[in-house]
Order: sequence, then C-alpha cells, then structure tokens
Amino acid sequence: MAQFSLAEKDAMLRAAFVRLAAPVETSPWLVSAAPYSQLRDECLGLLADPDFGMKLRSYVAGRAAVRRAFEMFFTFIAMAARAQWQDAPEHIRGVTARGWFLSRWVPTFLIIDGPVGRFILSEDSPLAGRFASGANPLLGSVRRFLNDRTFRLLRNGFAHWAFDWEVVGPDSYVVAYDWERDLPTAKLHLEEADAYHIAAFAVIEILNEAFISTPGNMTPNKLRILVAQSRDKIRG
Repeated sequence: MAQFSLAEKDAMLRAAFVRLAAPVETSPWLVSAAPYSQLRDECLGLLADPDFGMKLRSYVAGRAAVRRAFEMFFTFIAMAARAQWQDAPEHIRGVTARGWFLSRWVPTFLIIDGPVGRFILSEDSPLAGRFASGANPLLGSVRRFLNDRTFRLLRNGFAHWAFDWEVVGPDSYVVAYDWERDLPTAKLHLEEADAYHIAAFAVIEILNEAFISTPGNMTPNKLRILVAQSRDKIRG
C-alpha cells in the first residue's frame, strides 16, 4: 500500500468530508483542520490513562479474533491496492474499475460492521464511558459518524451483500438494498461512497495503530515516547 504522511492523510480526510457535507451531521471531527492527526493524537492520549490501558489489554487479550480481523483486513487491502484497472483491455476497463472500488469498499464496511463497530459502540469496549463527559470529542464524533443513518444503510448493504452499481450517463452510483424487502435504501454517487470509505478506513487505521497493534508490538519505552509526543501536540 502507498505510504502517506500525516499531512497527506489530513488532506484526504478533509476532502472526503467536503463530499459528505450535506448528508452527515457536523461534528468536531468533520470541521477539524487536521482530522486524521487529531483523532490519532486523541486515541494515543488515552494510553496514558492506566485504567484505560488495563481495560484495553484485557479486551484485546480476551478477543484474539479482533487482532486477527485487523491483520486480515490490511492483508486484503494491500492486495486490492495493487490492482491496476487502467491496464485492463478497454472493453472491460469499466467493470475492472468498478471492481477496484468494490475490492476496497467491501472489506472496509465489513470490518466496520464487525469488530471495529463493536469496539467503538459496544458497552463492553474499553471506550465505553469515554463519550458522555465530552473529554474525547473526536472519538465522540466518530461514534456519531458510525451511527449516521446513511453510513449505516451503506454499511448494511455491503454487509448483507445487498448492493448494486448503476451507471447514469457519465456518473456511477452504488445502491444499497434492504435484502429482506428487496427495496433500495440508499443511492450514493461514486465520490460520496468513496468518501465514506476514506473516513471509515482512517478510523480503522488509527484504531489499529493506537489500540490493536501498539500494545503488543511496541516496547514500553517506545509507547511512553509516543504518548508523550501525543500529549505535547494536544497541549500545543
């Protein structure tokens, strides 16, 4: 996968939020000048709390499937990112490009529907109880974003394999369906659907770095340095 700087990730996330300005409720995350960096810093800052750290270690240790899910997600995405749809023969280039988008979207929304969504939304998560006080405004914004109606309809369409692709003139749309009633529930332009994906991917990547990979893969000294750097940024 391509490696981007924090500044580049901030820019990509800001651009994605512009495409979602109409359907998504505003929040500190959506109006942040550095939405990726600030969310990352807020998550890393939580690691300085011993009580949170203990609950996090217990949560991850008791749910080995969570770490495996993240590992397999990034394995899948790394392969999907290598696809070069532009190199396909011209007569199938359209469907190949469609496949390139779907190969990134489907696993992203599936893991959000599963372990990522549960980590942020469930009452047994170490994040439970961190939202009411307003002390973690970016994480609170992510929670509201994942509960956004349009986002959930799109997520459910992919999770239940109940979606379609429509081409109208020069524009492409992804349509989510209620798989039980066979009725459309959401129709999003390609750019809007990809913006939801970019935002969701950012959440997955940050959670993995701060909460899933970090506890097992970093030495205590490195972790202290990372948390100290995060605190300095937040205070600054």
